[in-house]
Amino acid sequence: MNFFTLAVKNLRRRQSRTLLTVLGVAIAITVLFSLLSLNSGYEKELNKEVNSMGVHILAVPKGCPYEAAALLMHGGVIPKYLSAYDLKNVSDIVGVEMATPMLMHQFIGKDASTGQDTPHVVFGILINDVMKLKPWWNVEGRYFKENETNVMIVGRELAEKQNYSVGSVMMAGPFKDFTIVGILDKTGDQDDQFHFVPLVEAQRVFRKDGKITTIAVKVQDVSKIAKVSEQMEKIPDIQVVTMTQIMGTIMNLAGSARSLLLTVIVIALIISAFGIINTLLMSVNERTREFGMMKAIGASGLDIGKMVMTETVLITFMGGIIGTVAAIVGSSLIEGFVKGMLPYSPKASLVSLNPELIAFALIFSIVLGLFCGLYPAFTSSRLTPMEAIRSGVE
Repeated sequence: MNFFTLAVKNLRRRQSRTLLTVLGVAIAITVLFSLLSLNSGYEKELNKEVNSMGVHILAVPKGCPYEAAALLMHGGVIPKYLSAYDLKNVSDIVGVEMATPMLMHQFIGKDASTGQDTPHVVFGILINDVMKLKPWWNVEGRYFKENETNVMIVGRELAEKQNYSVGSVMMAGPFKDFTIVGILDKTGDQDDQFHFVPLVEAQRVFRKDGKITTIAVKVQDVSKIAKVSEQMEKIPDIQVVTMTQIMGTIMNLAGSARSLLLTVIVIALIISAFGIINTLLMSVNERTREFGMMKAIGASGLDIGKMVMTETVLITFMGGIIGTVAAIVGSSLIEGFVKGMLPYSPKASLVSLNPELIAFALIFSIVLGLFCGLYPAFTSSRLTPMEAIRSGVE
């Protein structure tokens, strides 16, 4: 007996009901696939954005470490400072591969597009250390040397906004007469908006001789981050923030929003499952005489059950395909909706489409069909020819 052919014919006889059931499954799979792909993409892009700083630990002045970390990542000014003595103490800790000082400050300058005064963020850095921390950096022009004076590198977006080019000379502000020797290729993170100068030059210009705002630390073994952080916390003037702590805080905030979306998925799946079961049971009741006659001409209860299960799997598999395609096509709309619910989201696209995820959605739809078809298949398989005759008479 060709169960597949019979199942297709039976579904085509009840096209409206089949279509509605398939759409119910498709909606559930769309929500499931969208959340899974967005969740995967969210964590991937968040990791990438946090790791774009190229460090494992930030040592900041005593105070609120998360506020200090946020200021560093987004260009704020930290009112407290660390010293060369703090840098030496951090560098001497066992497990620290690199500890590099940075001085971050702001100055007010004219915006080339609007003519208004706007804040500009400057990082004083040791260029050789930063190049090791951020090996993905590339520049148009060249990098400055540690001992150079009156030189600067700027981020790509800042250069485009201010009409800077390699060789341009700053005309105003505390960095007047500084030459732009390099423009960073676009990084996709906060570096695109900043000025970078040699650390000693930043300390000279802002009159902060010997002072730094943060120490960026790279550890030899990432599994030892907690141990290294514990040793750094023993230094009197220092408070420690790890990149994993920053990411963990954001992920915890996002967890509540994802829980709400997960609830939506569960509800959609339950509604879809009951809709499938209801449709199949109605179909079984309507076809009592048909099943009875099939048994009368030699079909077994197992044959009937297999046919009903085949119909169910076909319905859910079609729904899975439609739902997956709909999720892929409408990914940008769904992403915008989810981003609006999350407390923080990376700038890059969050949709992560991969063959494994697509396969999972389709397999899940088949499993859903098998689960939903069990009871209707069992009910139909127990029908007898006598019941069919009695049903027909009634």
